[in-house]
Amino acid sequence: MPVTAVAYAANAATTWGSVLMADAAILASGISAYSTLQQGQFAAGMADYNAKVMAQEAESTEEAGEYETRDMRREKRMLIAKQLTSFAKGGVVPSAGTPLNLGAKTAGLAEMDIRMTQYGYGLAASQALSRGRIEKAYGKSQKRASRWQAGTTLLTGASQAGRMVYRI
Repeated sequence: MPVTAVAYAANAATTWGSVLMADAAILASGISAYSTLQQGQFAAGMADYNAKVMAQEAESTEEAGEYETRDMRREKRMLIAKQLTSFAKGGVVPSAGTPLNLGAKTAGLAEMDIRMTQYGYGLAASQALSRGRIEKAYGKSQKRASRWQAGTTLLTGASQAGRMVYRI
C-alpha cells in the first residue's frame, strides 16, 4: 500500500507532538526534582539552625544552674550563720549538742536542695542537647529523603517521556 503525503505528514506531526510532550515531561520532572532537592536543603538548614538554638539553650540552662547553685550556697551560709548567731545571743554554745546537730541538719538539707537544683538544671540542659541531636538527625533524613524523591521524580519523568515517544 503506497504511503501518501498526507498520511506521512500526519504521522510526522504525531511523532513531533509526542517528542514535544516527552520534552515537556522531562522538563517538568527536572523542575520538580530541583524543587524537591531545595525543600530538602531548606529542611536540613532549619534543622541545623534548631540544633544550634538547642545547644545555646543547653548552655544557658547550665549557666543558670551554676548561678542558682552559687546563690543557694550563699543563702545556706547565711542561714547557718543566722542560726549560730541566734544560739550565741541566747547564751547557748553553738559548737556542741543540739545547736551543732541543728546546724549540721540545716547544712545537709540545704545541700540536698542544691543537689536537686543542679540535677534539674542538668536534666533540662541534657534534654535540650538531645532535642538538638534529634533535630540534626531529622534534617539529615529530610535531605536524604529529598534526594530519593528527586531521583524517583526524574525516573518517573523519563519513563513517561519514553512512553510518549515510543507509545508503549
